[in-house]
Amino acid sequence: MKSKFTVRIIVFSMLICLFSPMAYASYQPPSSYNSPTNVGVMFNGEELEYDKSGRWSFDIGFGATDEIRELIAAYEDGRMDEAGYDSFNVSCQGDYKLDNGKWRSEQSGYDDWVFTQDTGFSNEFGTWVSNCHIYDAYFDESIPDGVLPGGKEFFDSHSISFRVRFYIGFYHSDSGESYEYYSPWSQSVSYTNNQKIEDPSALINHEPTLLSAELKKTDDGRPYLSFSADKAHDNIQLLNSISNQRVYTNVWLRVNGGGWFDAGTYLWMKETFDVDADNYFTDTESFDDAVYDVKFRYSFDYDYYPAAGKSGDVYSPFSNVISHGMPAYNGASSWAKAELDKAAGYGLITERIKDKMSGKITREEFAEIAVKLYEKYTGKTAISGNASFSDTSNTEILKAANLGLVTGVGDNKYAPNQLVTREQMATILLRALKVIESDTDFTPDFSQKFADDAKVESWARDGVYYCAKAEIVTGIGANMFDPDGYATREQAVIVCTRAYEYFSK
Repeated sequence: MKSKFTVRIIVFSMLICLFSPMAYASYQPPSSYNSPTNVGVMFNGEELEYDKSGRWSFDIGFGATDEIRELIAAYEDGRMDEAGYDSFNVSCQGDYKLDNGKWRSEQSGYDDWVFTQDTGFSNEFGTWVSNCHIYDAYFDESIPDGVLPGGKEFFDSHSISFRVRFYIGFYHSDSGESYEYYSPWSQSVSYTNNQKIEDPSALINHEPTLLSAELKKTDDGRPYLSFSADKAHDNIQLLNSISNQRVYTNVWLRVNGGGWFDAGTYLWMKETFDVDADNYFTDTESFDDAVYDVKFRYSFDYDYYPAAGKSGDVYSPFSNVISHGMPAYNGASSWAKAELDKAAGYGLITERIKDKMSGKITREEFAEIAVKLYEKYTGKTAISGNASFSDTSNTEILKAANLGLVTGVGDNKYAPNQLVTREQMATILLRALKVIESDTDFTPDFSQKFADDAKVESWARDGVYYCAKAEIVTGIGANMFDPDGYATREQAVIVCTRAYEYFSK
């Protein structure tokens, strides 16, 4: 009897630990934070069409860091609360100096002056850019009464510098301890009438990545599209920072296989946003049966950066396309369809190649497939890290390079449009497999050589003969490999599919 009672006590204690709030106490907020990113400054004065008041101010734009993103996500999804943390806030603080003077934070009375403002960052709403708006009254110590001598021309011969930092605060209800953290100050940004003029068309010229686009209903049954996008390129974030958050999101839609049309432009540069679709799916009885394609791009109006001296709109390239209810691929050879159907099920067919499967594949397209293979097999999301090439900004290529799945061609170039030969395909695939499944023995088998073995380059032999040994690649008939022949998109997808299945056994 005593033994049974002891077991019950142990089980009961385990259940308490399993279901009590203390079970979540493992979440620990970061204890240090990096400075704000992509900082830029904009002067607001009466020369702007939307401000004729005579007042003037500055907007210092900035972006969230990765640890700030994670902290806010933990707060919004309940992990902080479950671990006992509440009274949470993330604010920005501003600092300035005139010409070569001292920073305001280094002078007396800073605690009374300090400019603190809520960032407005939100994981739920995909908002990770913000600004500090500091208006003329805050500068009366260095510029009496906030009046610029000579108006805006004051900055013909003077400069004003700004920097911002994060202030993070929260409270632990169980311990009664309050936590306060300050990030380091950001890099400083200066404003003068003679400062470097940025080129918005160059800053915005980066392809965004659309992660998901799902058709949903509001509570009253109206349809809308819920979008999720990857983090914008740093240059686009900088453009947003120097223009008072005026980079917009422009959405395009195609319904039931019709033509593309502009579905509207939305504020602001968010990573999660909703698009009204009431006019496009009113007759759709089941959203599961809806047929549509979506993509987006960023847009910018020169009016919000007068220093450029231009007018009109500029746009980023379009993102990848996300489809619902559309064929997984088109233009494939009949012999390839059975394996391409499996590839579509695994998610290994990319948007860039889905409508032209039998065409020759480029290095850019192969890199995108290699990233799909890595993410599918490992269950991890690839990141671009510090990878960069002078001839491409495609984030999928940068992810592949960061992982070691692909390499450049020299001189910091990737040659994204260069076609891939069959021996290059096998070599790239072997390199990717060594990253994805590093503990495997990748010894090639040279005992069964192809009839055109003499044409296989020395650097490609391991890739060709290992992939042949694993039956990931095959010859083209008469025991020929055709190493110099160009690989096709369907061939590249199929060998990646075979590799995925081979290593998933």
